[in-house]
Amino acid sequence: MVKKIYFVSLFFLLIFFSFSFAENQNQAQPAKRVYTILDFKDELKLSNEQVEKAKKIIEEFGEKAKPLKEKIVAQDKQIRQLLEKGADLKEIREKIKENFSLRADLLIMDIESGRKIDGLLTPEQLKKWKEIRKQGVKR
Repeated sequence: MVKKIYFVSLFFLLIFFSFSFAENQNQAQPAKRVYTILDFKDELKLSNEQVEKAKKIIEEFGEKAKPLKEKIVAQDKQIRQLLEKGADLKEIREKIKENFSLRADLLIMDIESGRKIDGLLTPEQLKKWKEIRKQGVKR
């Protein structure tokens, strides 16, 4: 059980950081596609009700996450600027702690949303969804 929790947490952490780093890349480069359960609704045989509830959870997450993501991007820029100008280490340390606290909040929100979605599924669907995630949620 501990291994499963560790794996799921690691999975979401990797998704979060890959998404975060994609946001910070040059705008000319397309961001990596983040897949959700909705991309696998046919394989999972989700009902229309499950699809609608999952959409709502994903939209709510997106609305809550947007300001945090914007703050993280702004802080990343501030940290780079502090480093470039040789700012005081104490100031840099505090900005980095604040930045990673926001990243942790975002990750926790992501995990909470994922668990809400998992709660919509039947035991068979959940088993299949875990297998899809285990394979790396790729298309």
